[in-house]
Amino acid sequence: MNQTKQEIQRKRQMEEAVSQRKRSSRLAIKENEKEEARVAALRRAEEEEKLSRVRRLEARQKREEEERLKREAAREKRRLDREERERKAQATEEEGRWVVFLEYLHA
Repeated sequence: MNQTKQEIQRKRQMEEAVSQRKRSSRLAIKENEKEEARVAALRRAEEEEKLSRVRRLEARQKREEEERLKREAAREKRRLDREERERKAQATEEEGRWVVFLEYLHA
């Protein structure tokens, strides 16, 4: 009878040990899942930051290109305006010479 109590107690201890081991395994699995989720969230955040930097860089490059094109267009317009003024001045000067020349001929 003493031996049966010991066997029952030993079986109970084994069951408790197995139960405890299962509980520890479940806790370890949950901790691993939490850690994996944390690492995945960190990776996503880093990837988002990287994409954000790329988008900001692309936007800055686009803005700089637009500004460069705007400056070039303004420079070209100033050049054309200057050439037009020079042509008009030259035409006026030429016209003045003809007037003087024709006046000289009629005089």
